[in-house]
Amino acid sequence: MNRKFLSTTVLALSLAATQAFAQAPESCPATLRYADTGVEGMEELRRSFGPFVAVMEEATGLNIEFFPVGNRTAVVNALRFEQVDVVMTGPSEYVAMDSQVQGAQPIVSLARPAYASIFIVPQDSPYQTLADLKGTRISMKSVGSTTGHIIPAYMLVEAGLDVDRDVQILNLGGTLFEALISGDVDAAATGVRDWDGFVERAGDGYRILAQSPQMPDDLVVAGPHIASDCADFIRDAMMASGEALIQATLQPEGRDRYLGASLMPVNDSSYDVVRDAYAALGLTAE
Repeated sequence: MNRKFLSTTVLALSLAATQAFAQAPESCPATLRYADTGVEGMEELRRSFGPFVAVMEEATGLNIEFFPVGNRTAVVNALRFEQVDVVMTGPSEYVAMDSQVQGAQPIVSLARPAYASIFIVPQDSPYQTLADLKGTRISMKSVGSTTGHIIPAYMLVEAGLDVDRDVQILNLGGTLFEALISGDVDAAATGVRDWDGFVERAGDGYRILAQSPQMPDDLVVAGPHIASDCADFIRDAMMASGEALIQATLQPEGRDRYLGASLMPVNDSSYDVVRDAYAALGLTAE
């Protein structure tokens, strides 16, 4: 059977089975404005989250309107000025948001398996521990990436290294692997889910030097201007429709990182590792 047809059929069945199980409280706005901190532009937002939002509308009985934001600063300001109501965001962005927007309300988290940071080195590399990387060049993802920058840098600090003096970190975004393959850097830091794709591309001449514990999850957050009973209603509706929402999240191309994910209640203390990383690295959550 055609995979696209199967995926569309599963989503349709999920939508049919997902119904608003209770009337939304009067405190809820008739239209919820929805943003994602990792997606820029209205068209990309619609492409990436159209199916997800369709299930949310079915589950809550509320209209949902897309609101594009370019970065974490933009979403913080949008929440402050009540321009956006509900935001999907990553761990680093949540920590920044939580420190700057008093009363932001976590709704649900998208618990992903294998959400951790790794350091990759060549098989014949002399380095056996993170402490051995003193004096080396390390490629990482873009500045602010949870598993591709913040946590790897924190791992180096925890290993006793000064990230400003003992190593040279190159934030190369999507080209971090090219630098490792070409020998321009001694190690690369990224998310563990990138490992299989990297080996498929570069061959088996590489190994994982170190891996972090499981990272805190992406999550959905309501603005402080949303009434608490409305936030509770949205949380209950999303949790009751968890499987349908995950299937909808997976439908657009490029969403494989959510394979095996599930909706869970938010445990704010699990984000302390990101807060600790910011403090250890002397970064401000802005």
